Amino acid sequence: MKIHTKYTITVILLFYSYISATAEVNIIDSLLNKLEYATPAEQVQIFNDISRAYWQVSPEESARYAGKALDMATQLADRKGVADAINRLGNARYFAGDYDESLKYYLQSLEIRKEIEDTEGILGSYNNLYILYNAAGQSNEALKCLQEAFTISELSGDENQIAYFSNLLGSRKSEMHEFEKASPHIDRALLMFERTGNREGMASVLLTRGAMYRRMSLYDEAQVNYFRALEYFRETGNQNGIASVKNNIGIIHKHLGHLDIALEYYHRSLDIYNETGANISGIASILNNIGIIWYEKGDYTTALDYYKKALGSYDAAGQNQGIATTTHNIGILHTKMGNYAEAFDAYNRSVEINSRTGNVFSLANNYNNLGEMFYLKKEYDSAGKYLEQALEMAIGLNAKELIAENYLFQSMLLSELEDYERALYLFERHDEYRDSIFTEDTGSKIAELRVRQQFESQLNQLDLLEKDNQLQQLRIERERTYLIALGIIAAIAFLFSFIIIRMIRYRGKLNMALNEKNMQLQAANHELEVSGENLRKLNSTKDKFFSIIAHDLKNPFNALLGFSETLNQDYDNLSKDQVYTYIEIINKSAANLYQLLENLLEWSKSQTGNISHKPEKFKLLPFIETVISSLKADAGKKGISVTTDIDEGLTAFADRNIIASVLRNLLSNAVKFTYYNGEIKVVAIPGEGDVKVSVTDNGTGIDPQEQKKLFNINYNITTRGTNDEKGTGLGLILCREFIEKSGGRIWVESEPGQGSTFSFTIPG
Repeated sequence: MKIHTKYTITVILLFYSYISATAEVNIIDSLLNKLEYATPAEQVQIFNDISRAYWQVSPEESARYAGKALDMATQLADRKGVADAINRLGNARYFAGDYDESLKYYLQSLEIRKEIEDTEGILGSYNNLYILYNAAGQSNEALKCLQEAFTISELSGDENQIAYFSNLLGSRKSEMHEFEKASPHIDRALLMFERTGNREGMASVLLTRGAMYRRMSLYDEAQVNYFRALEYFRETGNQNGIASVKNNIGIIHKHLGHLDIALEYYHRSLDIYNETGANISGIASILNNIGIIWYEKGDYTTALDYYKKALGSYDAAGQNQGIATTTHNIGILHTKMGNYAEAFDAYNRSVEINSRTGNVFSLANNYNNLGEMFYLKKEYDSAGKYLEQALEMAIGLNAKELIAENYLFQSMLLSELEDYERALYLFERHDEYRDSIFTEDTGSKIAELRVRQQFESQLNQLDLLEKDNQLQQLRIERERTYLIALGIIAAIAFLFSFIIIRMIRYRGKLNMALNEKNMQLQAANHELEVSGENLRKLNSTKDKFFSIIAHDLKNPFNALLGFSETLNQDYDNLSKDQVYTYIEIINKSAANLYQLLENLLEWSKSQTGNISHKPEKFKLLPFIETVISSLKADAGKKGISVTTDIDEGLTAFADRNIIASVLRNLLSNAVKFTYYNGEIKVVAIPGEGDVKVSVTDNGTGIDPQEQKKLFNINYNITTRGTNDEKGTGLGLILCREFIEKSGGRIWVESEPGQGSTFSFTIPG
């Protein structure tokens, strides 16, 4: 379930749109007064300026005045005025959320501006196209427009324009997590704005840099840049900018899990917008952010109240995309609360807008969530139709997260329809896409960590240089004092005593300052020693981890290489039984390797903190039966029956993917260590605020001494199964970490020869 968020309010939009609603009304009145005495050529410009002032107040009025400018410019054969008016029509349709119409106007205006060689106008058109494509989710087209604008700005030689597009390009690269490419653009933009004295531009670049550090999880550095931006906005009196900084600081605290502090900053930002009469869409965006905070806190009533306020503001501003986003969030909320009729109405409104504006990504997300809603209502035909539509769109966009979510929903649906074979197939497809996303995320995180280390190294070097400079300044100052003292002694003998006393006092101050710096350096050294000790502990854990991997990878690879080589060299001399035996051994080795790598990936995600944790309420019986269905083939090979004893109405509150991983590990172990024609039973019973889930087998059982080592990475426990199956050594370690992350605990009860019961608790 994807919830739409609008965390960051854009501070630079369509060439520095920092005007509040009150100021816009004053500008409009002033421009209307000028019309009476203006020449026809001047009226074209005034109509265009009025259209711009109406952008975020009333898109319809903005379009009306742009139309007047177009008519007047056409009569005067003013090609530049015509191009500007058409561009204004595109702006009006953009703010109304009509992206298709907006795109037509922008392209038409760009064509005319190219014909008349209006460089500034061409830059404005590419800027608007970049923003439009970005909002419509067409990332590649957006980047092309931005790069074209950046190239043209460099040819113009205008430092403010170069800095503006360099900052935008850095921001874009930062959003793509290409931090090594983003940083030079951002640094260059800041340097140019500093050179031209453009305080607003400097503030906007600092916001971009703060956002980059936030994406790199360098939250302290991000806040330093945000507060520097805040200073510049205060100097220029830019209240919109101040509100935007507070909103971004709120985002940092949300990422850190400080929901109450984030809420406080969002409200500060909202107060400024309300006091200054800021643009309505900005207010709506903050209200939506506040709603998301209450949603994550589990207070759905308050969240719904803020979503409705945001929706009212977007309706008043005619912001169709904002309306679509907020109604989708309202649909998700009503689905959570079981209000399916209200959820359906909200989703439908979002669908209507996204269909009209051509926002295919958001439309696919709508259909995914509609499919889930009908699944929960047990209206399976409707659920299937919506999920099929969503899948077709998501595949067309190669939107992997939507595709993975869709396969999971369809797997659950087919499981309810007792089509277990297709349900299993789609569940495996879901896992494939999820693994693909994780692989991409891992590559991105590795690059991110590398850049982060470079940044931290640079910051440490700068800190040491600053301390060295301070000490050098103190030495220079001391030498200067000595020279002055000697000069005074040589020139004025009778002041000798006074000067000596002054030197002694000043020298004492210098020594105090040097002592203070030495103490700071000692403290820094102590912190380095503590960090070193933590690093040694981490390396020790890493060494134990790689010891397990090296041990468990060796045997499967030996089997794969050995028996495949035998088949390759002696195939003609082997009997059919021997060939079948060797193939079966190779197959088991490959399966064991796959399970090892799967657990390795999950363990890696848990250690780096990259595994998502999104708890939600769900029914246990259909969920557990879906997981069991994925292992029935392995159990069937040994004639093992897998049964459940779970109340149909019993629910749990946890992350589905995490609990599914735990159950797969426990059930897989149970199948391995249960004898042929044995039994496995999954039982779930409610407790006080939690649910206890148990997986019981009548297999080999576990020695009491071995039980103490099962969940500890310091011991590598790998025991052969009843059919000589090989374990991975990581499964139960992973289970323990996942259950503890979910707020529960896990344990084992077993006697040799009597079977085992692995139990865990999760919130109910």
